[in-house]
Amino acid sequence: MKAKRTHIAALTVVAAASLLAACERRTTTVADATPGSTSTTTTSTTVAPSPAASNAMSATANAVDKAGDAVGDAAITGKVKTVLIADADIKALQIDVDTKNGVVTLSGTADSAAHADKASADARRVDGVKAVDNKLTVKP
Repeated sequence: MKAKRTHIAALTVVAAASLLAACERRTTTVADATPGSTSTTTTSTTVAPSPAASNAMSATANAVDKAGDAVGDAAITGKVKTVLIADADIKALQIDVDTKNGVVTLSGTADSAAHADKASADARRVDGVKAVDNKLTVKP
């Protein structure tokens, strides 16, 4: 559901940027006066977008960046979960993985401190992970 909203938001942002880009109007002036010919003059005017349009374009760019970050965090979460599932020593179904701005948080339970440390080490090896916050508790 979250990914669907992200795609819709990204599409809306792209559409808004396209419409705002069309707000710019350009006219060009060129003077051609060759000896023995008639002269031709063309006028050039560039109209910059209004401050409101500029602000909207900036907000659109920021929204695209945020949507991209959300998609990147979701991909990292999926990769970490896959690595944990592939490790036979770790009970991945007991571990919740969350990612925000490349920082992975592991929460849930582990059978031992060694397994909790191994889960953290596995998560660190995933591309895009900036840091791991290991909040795993060890079963008594």
